[in-house]
Amino acid sequence: MCNPKELLNKLSNVYSIDPKDFVAYYVCKNTSDVFKTFVATILSQNSTDKATYVAYNNLENKIGVTVDKILSISEDELKEVIKIVGLSNSKARYIKNIALFFKRNKIDELTRLPCDKLRELFLTVDGIGEKTADVVLVNCFKCKFFPVDTHIKRVMSRLGILGSKPQYKEIADFFISSLNEDELLELHQLLILHGRKTCTAKKPLCDKCVINYCCEYFSRMGKH
Repeated sequence: MCNPKELLNKLSNVYSIDPKDFVAYYVCKNTSDVFKTFVATILSQNSTDKATYVAYNNLENKIGVTVDKILSISEDELKEVIKIVGLSNSKARYIKNIALFFKRNKIDELTRLPCDKLRELFLTVDGIGEKTADVVLVNCFKCKFFPVDTHIKRVMSRLGILGSKPQYKEIADFFISSLNEDELLELHQLLILHGRKTCTAKKPLCDKCVINYCCEYFSRMGKH
């Protein structure tokens, strides 16, 4: 069974992390703006990076990604600007909700809260789930959380380290117990890259996988 440090070491020798491959990371790194990072993360849900960047830039150029500007337009106007990402009805509502949250809660007060309390507050906002909250907390607040997306869940399910159908918290806790904040963010990104490029949903490239020696799927499928 591969442990978190081993996965980090193996995958870091294969993949190079480009900030632009991770929308939330890129936005937070370049703006240091928590609200903008939330907007980018919401837009990225079930969408490609390319479409997310187009939608985000449309919103920034046509409206402005600030709390007051988002609250000043109608939900229909917002939907029109971000429609390229799909699910624009839901995403427009979620963006409005998080804008209202930041209108009522000042960022300088939020930054003084412990990470666990901050996470609880974010999860009270309709449309903000565990992954979205954790992405923002890891990227902008350097909190010790581990966001689990579809790629990571697929990789972990195939590895079988936590069984065939590990839950979000199981996966997150597995990594949080062994890695520091910087390592958690790096491995989060590396596992996503691994899911995108090697451990793909269809026709995974098992023979080229550097962690296939500890993968139950590889062993079960007789891929030797």
